[in-house]
Amino acid sequence: MPRFHDLRRNAMLTFAAPPLAFWSDQQYRALPRLDPLLPDTSLPSLSIIIPARNEAANLLRLLPALQRLRYPGPLQIIVVDDDSSDLTGPVARAYGARVLRLTRLPAGWSGKTHACHAGASVSMGDWLLFIDADIDLSPDGPARAVAHARRHELDGLSLFLCQECRNPLEQVAMAAAHAGLFATIHPTQNVLNGQFILLHRETYFDSGGFAAVCDQPQEDLALGHHLATLGFTTPVLNGDDVGSVHMYNDTVALAKGMARFGAQTPRWTGWRSIPTFILVTALMSPLVTLVGVLLGQLDRRWLPATWLAATIAGLPWMQRFGSSALAPAIPFGALAIQLAAVWGITNRALGRGLSWKGRRV
Repeated sequence: MPRFHDLRRNAMLTFAAPPLAFWSDQQYRALPRLDPLLPDTSLPSLSIIIPARNEAANLLRLLPALQRLRYPGPLQIIVVDDDSSDLTGPVARAYGARVLRLTRLPAGWSGKTHACHAGASVSMGDWLLFIDADIDLSPDGPARAVAHARRHELDGLSLFLCQECRNPLEQVAMAAAHAGLFATIHPTQNVLNGQFILLHRETYFDSGGFAAVCDQPQEDLALGHHLATLGFTTPVLNGDDVGSVHMYNDTVALAKGMARFGAQTPRWTGWRSIPTFILVTALMSPLVTLVGVLLGQLDRRWLPATWLAATIAGLPWMQRFGSSALAPAIPFGALAIQLAAVWGITNRALGRGLSWKGRRV
């Protein structure tokens, strides 16, 4: 049975949650946004590259949105059909996209890095925009991104899009995960989000692009780190007015996604992941306090105090990912992502990896 002092220390940890969550919230708010698109802007050619493995349903939403883009320059849309068993290829062709069909995954590559690099290899654009199939974009989003990168003389940029969450578990888990993430991320860091990565063509090929990180499951963080070490400037911006994404269709996909994130992120953030661990653990602590109270090892007065602290910490994040009314439930979201992270780390340590879209990663 846990000792009393251990449980009390855990309960006291909860009081670190509000200041850390406030810091995390300020980090998010400090992310710059894309500049407005000026009238009569003319832009260089852009290739939009979509890696797609069994994404027919998502493409039915994405490709019509891409047809509505207002891009003042040559535009190419490439769908890389990564050995799909559904109608990914036919759907993409029906909407006029160029389709590149892949049937074999070379040794040493992850599926997404191979698909992205294959798409880049057949692209013609001066700028390359890698997007996921499960996103939605505003009509001027890609144009604003290219114009912003050119105006600020950037080698590329990445966007954090608006996250769509469709059930309470997804809302509290995503809120806790992003609160922890932004306790680590600084607005000046070269952090790439794989949902939306824009790179100049020369930047991509001079750096090696996804080929340089071909075996990495968390390819966006790996590529961002690689570009930073080479001296390229690819900042991350707030793109919640540019597009949205719904990442997980069910609880199993949510658990696997969180497991991948939890197992791989510390590798690229290093010691900067310590605030993330502390914040997520602090958000979860009221549940440990509850156990202590039920076991008679803690005074019950600790329970409302710790739960109030976690609720206050969760308020700004629950407002983004659902409703502030769900803030008292954020300890359950923190518990979910901690369990998923342990699952991912354990599988990685045992060399088993995780199943993702029918492949081991």
